Amino acid sequence: MKKIISVLLFLLLCSTFLIAEDDFFLDDISIEDIDFDTMFGDDEDFIEVVEDKSDTIAAPSSELLTTTGVEWGGSFTSSISAGLTYNQFDGFKDLTDSDKYKEEFTPTLDASLHFNARPTEDVRFFGKFTTALPFYDSAKVLIDNPKYTGELKTVPNTDDVYTLEIPQGIPTTVQIPKIKIYELFTDFNYENKLFFRVGKQNAKWGVGYFFSPADLLSLEVIDPENPDADREGPIAIKLTTPFGLNSLSMFITVPGTVFSADEPSVTDLVFAPMFQFLVGDVELSTGVYYQKDSAPRIMATGTYSTNTNLGRFTFFAEDVLQYGSDKNFIKDNGTIEKIDDQFFYKGTVGFMWSKTIAENDFSLTGQYLYNGEGYLADSKAVELMESSSPILMGFILDGSLLYSDLMNRNRHYLGANFGISNLFDNEDLSLSAFTMMNLVDMSGFVNPSISYSLFDEMSIKLGSTYNFSDTGEEYLTDKLSFNLSVKLGGGNF
Repeated sequence: MKKIISVLLFLLLCSTFLIAEDDFFLDDISIEDIDFDTMFGDDEDFIEVVEDKSDTIAAPSSELLTTTGVEWGGSFTSSISAGLTYNQFDGFKDLTDSDKYKEEFTPTLDASLHFNARPTEDVRFFGKFTTALPFYDSAKVLIDNPKYTGELKTVPNTDDVYTLEIPQGIPTTVQIPKIKIYELFTDFNYENKLFFRVGKQNAKWGVGYFFSPADLLSLEVIDPENPDADREGPIAIKLTTPFGLNSLSMFITVPGTVFSADEPSVTDLVFAPMFQFLVGDVELSTGVYYQKDSAPRIMATGTYSTNTNLGRFTFFAEDVLQYGSDKNFIKDNGTIEKIDDQFFYKGTVGFMWSKTIAENDFSLTGQYLYNGEGYLADSKAVELMESSSPILMGFILDGSLLYSDLMNRNRHYLGANFGISNLFDNEDLSLSAFTMMNLVDMSGFVNPSISYSLFDEMSIKLGSTYNFSDTGEEYLTDKLSFNLSVKLGGGNF
């Protein structure tokens, strides 16, 4: 209770405004301000004739912040992996039992391509596109077939006539290229005081590593097994005003419902102001999220880093308070309800640590999540989920319950990752272990791995995943797996 009260006090004391921008522009330097006499001395015999090119020579700041054309870049990843997966594993005797495992083979090939253009120092255009195996998605369509437009039929033994409707097309399957527009925006500003970013853009707010309840704008949640991956952002207008080391920003975003609505309205927009500021060595932020069909939220984040004799530490925290919820909840009587008249709190704390010990580079990241929208351990909802009840499947089939409503079903979670690079003073060898746990039902998994770089364009990784969940628990999947993957080439360009 004290924790929640302190969070509320902090949020009420913080302004409900907005976030920092990363583009700053230098002031122009006029060539007329340069004193050439002072530069070259007072020698009267030295005569310097300088042609006035002040109208054609760009100031140094302008040269740095403009491009004569479009700059292209991107990334490429390719790998091959093969492994064995055991649905059940009762002991080492099962390792060679072909009835207990299934073989897996997965080629990976993905790429991103981006362009960056800055025709003037105040205007920028940026776009990023991605694709990955499989490069095509299948879709069912109707190929035009005007021959079948419908025909009149009579009801036998009556004078009634009706029209037999026949689809004006032949069903077929087509392949659609899978190319995703990840970012597409423009930057501009007003007198270097108010900065705009308009278009599809990354918009993450949170500072968490495995969990980020304060990231209210991203369209994707963090993948705990790949937490460093970029997350897709919305179509938005972002306005930012920096002042000193602080900044005030506003996101005006377009939710996906606008594009699917028959009559979209300006009232469907999301408004999200945020204020980011420094207090000593602590970076803080607070923001508000409002959309008419969504639960209003207020959030706060903080980060602090320090170097000590024990290593480098970074501490981070996020808090979110919302009135109502966008989830559908299972009541104790086995029905579904929406809760829009109750406060929910979510919070997370975590740390990152790194230190070089005996030529080995150690790192450790840990994070705890409190999910206020989760169920109590003895609730009817958890009982239905643990038993895979047909009632639950019925709710999903009729659309009254979404799969996302069942994620993070309890209230306490933990994620951690431990790594050693430059292992045994060998910069090509590294070791890591990752775990994710539901602290209520104590389900989860651990994933240790070791990797070795053969040379710059080729590396090999051997990993294993052991699931320590029991039947009905949240993280229950295959019991054990082994995977060998080879990364071939790839990189940024």
